[in-house]
Amino acid sequence: MNPRNRCVPLVDVIPPMEGSSNAFMVMPLLFDIDITPFETIGEAVEFFRQLFEGLQFMHNHNFAHGDCKWNNIMADSAPLYSHPPHPVNNHMRRDYTGFQPSPGSRTVTPIKYYFIDFDLSEVFGPDDVRLRLPPWGGDSTVPEHNLPNDPPCDPFPVDVYCLANVIRQWYLDGVEELEIKPKHGFEFMRELVSDMVKDNPQERPTMDQVVTRYDDIINGLGEWKLRSPVVTVGESLGIFGLIGHWVKHFVYHLRGIPAIPRA
Repeated sequence: MNPRNRCVPLVDVIPPMEGSSNAFMVMPLLFDIDITPFETIGEAVEFFRQLFEGLQFMHNHNFAHGDCKWNNIMADSAPLYSHPPHPVNNHMRRDYTGFQPSPGSRTVTPIKYYFIDFDLSEVFGPDDVRLRLPPWGGDSTVPEHNLPNDPPCDPFPVDVYCLANVIRQWYLDGVEELEIKPKHGFEFMRELVSDMVKDNPQERPTMDQVVTRYDDIINGLGEWKLRSPVVTVGESLGIFGLIGHWVKHFVYHLRGIPAIPRA
């Protein structure tokens, strides 16, 4: 599989049983992104990279996702656990023989993130007019989706907006009514995200441009910035938490473990 392809993999297809027309698609068991919090800026940087390259891959194949919201992005977090977690109660082992030990570090064990939920997705031919009508995706803040009479719109800039809005809401600004608080240390994403959520879709960058600009941004970040802890605004690790964090990540530095855990 192309390493930029972040669509959830299809592992197998179980054909219909006799008398049925319904087949079963087998996909890997994925988990919420925040089943275990991001420890460092570098871990979040890798998360953003995978999302940007994944959406770029789709757009390069004339494929619009149509609903790039937070809960349509999931993580293959199983490698972080010594025992596979239960799909419903993540605090228990999959076989329910005991509680799940604390997960490992994304820095030490890089994980992959995937887009799911393609019921609003659409593939366009190279000569097709790239416009679509409702129904729209779950992000109600998209400017094109709030115009009178629901005129058709280009779904590709909508994808760009929605993906940037995930970062804006969960890392830069928060959403008070949803009790989502922003995180410290992500202002380096502000200019790119602001361009991606411009009201005029024609002024938003393409995903090719986003990936190029993002690479430039990340190349300008130092190692200790990337190893800095992810802390929610209004919260604190405390002095002992900070000491523990920096001791652990200084050891990772000495061991040659990269600050950006590429998967």
